[in-house]
Amino acid sequence: MKDIVFGELRKEDDYGWWGKQTLDFGENTYTIELLIHQGEEDVITERQKTVFTSFLEKWSELQPELIEALIKYYNEEEYYSYGPDDEKEAAEWWPEIKTKEALLQAVTLETIVVPWDFAMDEGRCIYLLFSRTWGGEDLEDNGIGVRYINENIDEIAYKDMAF
Repeated sequence: MKDIVFGELRKEDDYGWWGKQTLDFGENTYTIELLIHQGEEDVITERQKTVFTSFLEKWSELQPELIEALIKYYNEEEYYSYGPDDEKEAAEWWPEIKTKEALLQAVTLETIVVPWDFAMDEGRCIYLLFSRTWGGEDLEDNGIGVRYINENIDEIAYKDMAF
């Protein structure tokens, strides 16, 4: 399917419509996955289009705050919160992440999720999903999820928050 806002989309699973989006993040350009959750009628709503368009219009302004929030999340929530007891091995799991450069080496923006309309009671909701290199191998694909409401960070947690 071709959508005027989202571009070329494909239906792969019960989550909804999947596509690709080219996005700058941290001074690099990435091609990431785009997921638009499907409603009961299997259509993309005008609200979903508005959410996505509003987010992209402000994306360059949002990045500095996002990077700082991810650094804070790592250091206050994740850093040494689990892992091996051996001090040397634990140090390998948990790198120092205090700068933008260190963060950008440790996370990869993978997906933008535009949720169902019913998930937008509080305002325009959109999720960013990241993979991460710390904390050992991520066998359960926990990664990081960032939820925006009206283009403001509302929550940072594991990325399954978007599902």
